[in-house]
Amino acid sequence: MMSYNPLSPPFNIYILDDHRFIGELLVHRLGSDPQMRVVGVGTTRNGVVEYAGSNRIDIVLLDMELGDGDGVQVATDLLALQPSLRIIGLSAYAESHYPLTLLERGGRGFMSKRVSTAELLNGVRRVARGDLAISPDVAMHLATAAREPGPVYQLRALTRKEAAVLRLLSSGYSVEEISSELAISEKTVQSHRTSMKRKLNARTDVELCLIALRAGVIGVHQTK
Repeated sequence: MMSYNPLSPPFNIYILDDHRFIGELLVHRLGSDPQMRVVGVGTTRNGVVEYAGSNRIDIVLLDMELGDGDGVQVATDLLALQPSLRIIGLSAYAESHYPLTLLERGGRGFMSKRVSTAELLNGVRRVARGDLAISPDVAMHLATAAREPGPVYQLRALTRKEAAVLRLLSSGYSVEEISSELAISEKTVQSHRTSMKRKLNARTDVELCLIALRAGVIGVHQTK
């Protein structure tokens, strides 16, 4: 396991959020602390990956619900470029698969978007010191999920590709569209679907979609 030593201020922070307004609000919040220096604000996966390929970032505040990609996969791509990067996940939904999955992939924190400015700044400082930062509502969800394993834990049995297929299938994509989106054959999509049903004990696509909905993979209105 990688050891995280305290960072020397100012910390270079990149903000990636699907909504530009939220990104600008976060810039305003972090700007109140002289130890924090926002070096970039983006709304797309490609922007942050390209920036991280040629610039040093200490901490990324990463929105989990992105229009052009899954936040966990973005984190995986970023850590491949900069293994020492400290990623803090952000989401409006504490009760989803994202907190546990991100932390397992190497994330250093997860904060609800409902936290106060003081809580957000404290979380960033904790991560800069080398600690983990989990907002109270997310911590409660993780503790409850550990006691009562549900759909979030069920999804841990899926491979990354299967999880991607599930997200698209649950959002209303056809097999042909999933094949095109993920650059895999339709036969492979069907194979993943069969494997997911077996792992999740689901008999139909509808049951798969309900599991995805309960786990927070998609929102109620997040359909194609």
